[in-house]
Amino acid sequence: MEFGLRCELSDNEFIQMKRILISSLLSLMIVACASRQVAISATSTNNPSEKTTIPVFTPTSELTTEQTITGVLINLGPQGGSFRDLVVDPTTPGTLYALSNQGGVFKSTDDGKYWYAINKGLTDSSFRSSLTTLVIDPTTPTTLYVGAHDGELFKSVDGGENWNAVYTYTKPTLVGFYQLVIDQLTPTTLYATTDTNGTFKSTDGGETWQQSGTPKQSVFHVLAIDPTVPDTLYAKGYSSGSSGVYKTMDGGQTWNETSLMGVEIRVLVVDPTMSNIVYAGTDRNGLFKSTDCGEHWRAMNAGLPNKSGVYKLKIDSKSSNTLYAITTTGLFKSKDGGEHWRKIETGLGGKYISSLTISASGELYMAIYPDGIFKSIDSGETWQALPSNPIATVVYRMAIDPTTPTTFYVSIDSGDIFKSTDSGKTWRSLNTSVDMKLQVYSLVIDPIKPKTLYAGTGMGLFKSTDGGEHWSNKLPHIGIGLVKIDPIIPTTIYAAPYSGSMLKSVDGGEHWKTLTATPQLGPSPTTVFDLVIDAVNTNILYAGTLYGAYKSTDGGESWQDLKIKNRPFMFDLQQPNVLYAGEDGLFKSMDGGETWQEIKTGFDAIIRDLVINPTNPEVLYAEIWDKVTWKPTGLIQSRDGGKSWHKLDIDLPNTPVYLLAIDPSNPNILYLATRGRGLLALNLLK
Repeated sequence: MEFGLRCELSDNEFIQMKRILISSLLSLMIVACASRQVAISATSTNNPSEKTTIPVFTPTSELTTEQTITGVLINLGPQGGSFRDLVVDPTTPGTLYALSNQGGVFKSTDDGKYWYAINKGLTDSSFRSSLTTLVIDPTTPTTLYVGAHDGELFKSVDGGENWNAVYTYTKPTLVGFYQLVIDQLTPTTLYATTDTNGTFKSTDGGETWQQSGTPKQSVFHVLAIDPTVPDTLYAKGYSSGSSGVYKTMDGGQTWNETSLMGVEIRVLVVDPTMSNIVYAGTDRNGLFKSTDCGEHWRAMNAGLPNKSGVYKLKIDSKSSNTLYAITTTGLFKSKDGGEHWRKIETGLGGKYISSLTISASGELYMAIYPDGIFKSIDSGETWQALPSNPIATVVYRMAIDPTTPTTFYVSIDSGDIFKSTDSGKTWRSLNTSVDMKLQVYSLVIDPIKPKTLYAGTGMGLFKSTDGGEHWSNKLPHIGIGLVKIDPIIPTTIYAAPYSGSMLKSVDGGEHWKTLTATPQLGPSPTTVFDLVIDAVNTNILYAGTLYGAYKSTDGGESWQDLKIKNRPFMFDLQQPNVLYAGEDGLFKSMDGGETWQEIKTGFDAIIRDLVINPTNPEVLYAEIWDKVTWKPTGLIQSRDGGKSWHKLDIDLPNTPVYLLAIDPSNPNILYLATRGRGLLALNLLK
């Protein structure tokens, strides 16, 4: 069975009570469901020592007594993800903040032993357009700001527990926060770079903004402020097609070119102890240094690779001559103000570094994509993963071993495939054995030989016969978006490319036949996005495309137009002639797709996914999105085959859930693969 992505966990208002509550809830659930219940552990790590929280959700008030549902939501992992910013509280050691690309903001108060999401008040729109920058007030570190790509600015005055939108973009002013800096002497004064409209200044803690006196250049993406003379700032800008470093000495009213022009600037840093020293990291020309407030610059690349890009630079909090540079080829360190550099990566594994920060006492924290956050206590010479990491992974696909349902496989946005053999308690990356680092768009398991897996990627169809340890490419250089296995004869496989006709193999992927009669749109075949194989007569196929639904009764050799424009498909395992088709509305067929009846869910929404309880096909779950905003609006359930529906009032995160899955051994457990909050398990009890 195949699943795949979307969602986000709720904010925690009772952090100190959570772990006790988790244990009590799980114990009660196990007793209540002793007949078939398989308890899901709250441990969720890539390393077994860490536990996640299990928030309770409350039944909706609209449900009758007979309809009431209770349960727990568990974040299974895997840990890690992509983090744009790391921030350390300058006055409280061990308090860390991490801004992820998709999952929002996370906080730890015990130096990374435990993390929780702090997203209360961050709106859906900010998640979908992506949060871009996180800064902390250096004098009042319970005050934080988060900027969003869509022009919203959020502020918290209680350490991130609650957020308020203090500014919302309105034309023709600020468009899309790119970077924020704070005046350390007057922290209610902020400066922002934007996507298209230059730089902006706020003097009231972000509530109102005025555009700076930037010249004609439209984009100022990089910004640095002089900590001792905060009216002096440096910015990367464009003028007449040439980019370089600009400088203002009057708080942004006027900007002038410096002598460093004609290079693409990636980072600017002012020395906090000697503000006449300024560093500029470039896209492919290494690092430049000025010792006279930007008047003159010289390259500082001894030890850096030729044409290296420097896109992050940090100055050691104890010695300003010690610098750390994140480059396109790894992490480098200088102990003489940039005169000489050497590579330091012990414990990092050479992976992509997305963020770096330094505490007031000199500890270094670094975000590695997709593994998570690492720490160094010896000035970067050696690194170790934190005891735990936020769960901010984007899970694209999931597959459950049908014979051993405690074994999971998930693929994430980095191209890594993770495996768990204990229902998500611990995870192990299989990427070291996969000979491709490609996005996995389809992941399926052989129902008879579950150690055999197939992964559809942008560069072919990969097969493993040893549980994901080793892989071989069966369709090189062909982008495969969908793979399906015949449930009775699993050596028969169907593969749908991104474009062109479907492919079929009857020998486990060794040889392939092009199905020339693939559903057509005019003279050309249309891409198949959904394919359902009849569980009794596997020659019967149902294909969903952007332009309609089709049926084949001869294993894909010929197709019949079902005259319905909806997808995805789902069919009743006990009654294969019973089909559901959803997207813009929901439809049901009782005769194998010959006729269809619209189902009124009571929600004016798009059906993004639909799953059927395998032991009681009258029970359906669907994930719905708003038709206008295309934002996820929740989960709905039917207990009578679609005749009536109610919404599950679950405290889900605002990150989308792209696909749903029911545990094959326990239909009370619903899995949600999410964009930015990993794999969630929802344990439902009546």
